[in-house]
This record gives sequence, structure tokens and C-alpha cells, in this order.
Amino acid sequence: MRGRKLKHSYLVSFVALLAVMVCGCTQAVDVQSDPDARVSISGQAAVASAPVQNHSGDSSQLVMMPENEMPFVRSQPKSVPPFPLVLNRTVQHYVNQYLDQPQGLEQSFRRSRPFMGQMVQVLESEGLPPDLVYLAFAESGFSPDGDGPWQLSRATARRYGLVINKWVDERRDPIKSTRAAAEYLATLHDEARSDWRTTLVAWNNGDATIDHYLRLRKASYEKLMTRLPRHTRALMNRFMAVALIARHAQDYGLTNVTYVEPPHYRVVRCSGGTPLSRIATRTGVSVTALKEANPALLRDRVPPNFATYDIRIPDDELQAQLAEF
Repeated sequence: MRGRKLKHSYLVSFVALLAVMVCGCTQAVDVQSDPDARVSISGQAAVASAPVQNHSGDSSQLVMMPENEMPFVRSQPKSVPPFPLVLNRTVQHYVNQYLDQPQGLEQSFRRSRPFMGQMVQVLESEGLPPDLVYLAFAESGFSPDGDGPWQLSRATARRYGLVINKWVDERRDPIKSTRAAAEYLATLHDEARSDWRTTLVAWNNGDATIDHYLRLRKASYEKLMTRLPRHTRALMNRFMAVALIARHAQDYGLTNVTYVEPPHYRVVRCSGGTPLSRIATRTGVSVTALKEANPALLRDRVPPNFATYDIRIPDDELQAQLAEF
């Protein structure tokens, strides 16, 4: 899939780090306040990278991939500006709703933990703010089922290279779907004249609506909300609320949303049509664990319409995490 880079002039600086953190304290960023709302907040965030370690394996059916060929892993993501978040009274209401029943959001954070670091790297590789990862939470609660974390339509998913058939639905794969979502968001951002709010409005309503909402790109957040459909207002406010909670999780009494570990899996390239039971026997991982680590698979075998297909093999720690759900 061809990567689409944003046309605006971000200052690109590369960092060589070994951990992935979405919420931290090494880089301070300001959260913009709405001038009409008189409520503001500031926070901190940090993002780094985590390369996947190479492993050896059986080359007869399962071919280990060299580290420099691991899919969707960037060891040196771009440093990009944060998303212009807003905390006003309406967003605060959504924050309060999440905090009144925090179990659902905390479960979403736990579900995302095995994949979040790589998802952030994919976003940064397209020049996107890392906070946009929380759009997946606002869309789906980070559910691996149904249409996946980003809730991409079939048409959009296929436009950006995802495969959907009776064997596999790659919208459900957190990393592959993030790559498609990132390219789509980058495209919308270009068409929206580098305005992030218009980008998210178009994400929710279709790129044909960009021209209609461009005239509001300099409007306050409050004024913009009055011009949007109800479902778009709700999505925007959920996104703002989740991102702010994630940045300040400890202040809100939730589990700190940090992602400092490399992925707890290796990737093997398997022949098309290989039963998962055979992979399980060779790797010592259960079929259930394989399916949980590869949510795009719809059957108990590697998609037979591929010559080869990459399968995640979770380690013991990842199997324990996935077993919680």
C-alpha cells in the first residue's frame, strides 16, 4: 500500500527510543481551550518507538520474517504536533459520563495495550498526531469485533488496501486497519486544507462534505458543534473526552494509560490454507490464542486465497492479556 504523506510543513525530528508511550511526562503539550467556554486544561504526552525482536523458527511451513521486513513497524516515527483538543462544558459532560462508569473505558484501554504502540507509530509515519489513536476508542470502544476498532466502511477499507472476504476481514486487525485509517485521515487532512476539525467531520460524514464545512474551519469549537449533525457532535466530543482522560488517567483515578513494552508476539509467514491447529501444534500456542491475536481471521485456517499470510504468534504474557476478554 502506498503511504500518503501530508503536504503541510511539519518539522520532522527523529528519535531513537526503545519504548512506546502514549501518555507520559517527557514532552509537554498544551490542550487548547475554547474561547467561548472559559474552561481549559493542559497536559503532557510522549511518544516513542519499539522495534519487534527477531526470532528463529521452523522454515518448512512457518517462515520467520527478518526484523526489517516486519509489517507496519517503524523504529523511528516522526515527531508531529498534537491534536488541538478542547475541554469545554460539553466535553466535560462526556468526561463525567465515562468516569461515572469507568469499567468500560478501562477495559478498552486494556484491550488496546498489545497493539497501541504500533498503532501510534503507524499514525506518526503518516504525519498524524498520536492523539488520533483515541478516535478508534470513540468509534468502537476498541472492540476487535464487527467492523473493527476504526469502524471503516467496506468501500473505504478496500480503497486503502484491506482485504474483506469470507476468510478474513482486515478491518478487525488493529495494525492493518490503523494503516488504512491513517492514510484516509491524511488524505482528508490534505483536502481539508490542513484543518484537523474539518478532517474529523469529513471522516464521519464522507469526503464529499469537506467543501460544505471548510467555511467553519476558523470558527470556535462551540460554533462548529452547532453546525454539525448530532452523530458527528457525539463522535467529536467522545474523542475529545477519551483523549483527555487518557492523558490524565492517574488524576482521574484510572489505570495509567502508558505503553512502554514492545509487542509480545512474533510474526510468522504461513502458507495459505494452513489450519490454525497445525500452527498451534508447531508453536505451542492454542488455536484460541491464535484467533485472539489475529482478530481479522474469520475461519480456523490461514486464508486460502493468499499464497502466504502473516500470523501473529503471541507469547505467554500476551496470551494472558487476551484471555481476560
